Amino acid sequence: MPSATAAAIQLAMDDFRPRHLRIPGNASPLEVCLNQRQTYDVRTAPMPEGILLVRFSVSSGACMQDGPVTDMGATYAVDTRAWRILAVQQP
Repeated sequence: MPSATAAAIQLAMDDFRPRHLRIPGNASPLEVCLNQRQTYDVRTAPMPEGILLVRFSVSSGACMQDGPVTDMGATYAVDTRAWRILAVQQP
């Protein structure tokens, strides 16, 4: 994986699931699962002018306590020249 791709994924993940995020003690098992970074698969797609799309989606079989989760995730447009998030699309 190219270093620019890895850096773009990290930038997007830090916004999507911040490391410092504390899960409340009364969170359901599903909420706990959905707030773990390892719950998500990542896909990327290069676009023109140094833009990289980064898509997070729930891994197949993850967080199945109440059945499959289909409406979680996000797609980020990351500018790999200026290292900033240009847009976020959530379901």
